[in-house]
Amino acid sequence: MQQAVRNKENKELKKIDLPDAIFKAPVRKQLLFDVVQMYLGNRRQGDAKAKWRWEVAGSTRKIYKQKGTGQARHGGIRANIFVGGGVAHPPRTRDWTHSVPAEAKKQALISALSMKAAEKKMVVVEDIACKGIKTKPMVAQLKKWEVEKGLIVVDTYNDTLNRSVRNIRNVACVTASSLNAMDLMQTDWAVFTEKAVGKLLERLQ
Repeated sequence: MQQAVRNKENKELKKIDLPDAIFKAPVRKQLLFDVVQMYLGNRRQGDAKAKWRWEVAGSTRKIYKQKGTGQARHGGIRANIFVGGGVAHPPRTRDWTHSVPAEAKKQALISALSMKAAEKKMVVVEDIACKGIKTKPMVAQLKKWEVEKGLIVVDTYNDTLNRSVRNIRNVACVTASSLNAMDLMQTDWAVFTEKAVGKLLERLQ
């Protein structure tokens, strides 16, 4: 497939050839779901915890006799129905991390790229240059490219650019080497620099 390369004024400079095997591949929705679930699960802390009745402090003495009081029978003050007692079915610490094969991550990324290309939600630009750490010019630049909620993909980490876009709502910046399927699924538009496309093709081919 061919993709236009645009300048800062959103004018087409040229067209570049993109391999159909990466940008026109079948979208494997189940694989995308599995990989995104993996990334989300690996972000979870899993440290929520509450105490069972045998873990809380309190006497084990029977609080009153079994019969004759007219009340329900109780064995101890640490039961879950008493204030300060344990929890009936408490959350426990859990490791949510799991992995999928590297090839699955790669194919999921290819599916996400193909989806963006099919939806015409992908923009390739000549370059993204920042003169100092300023958010306002970046907002104006994205508007010229008609991008509101978008992901900017560059070839190498640029601290000036990263700090210029981090306060823009629904806009993030990543490198081509760290781009994954979930990054693309969480945003509407994907803005690639021409060099970032080259780096991405080296990684996937």
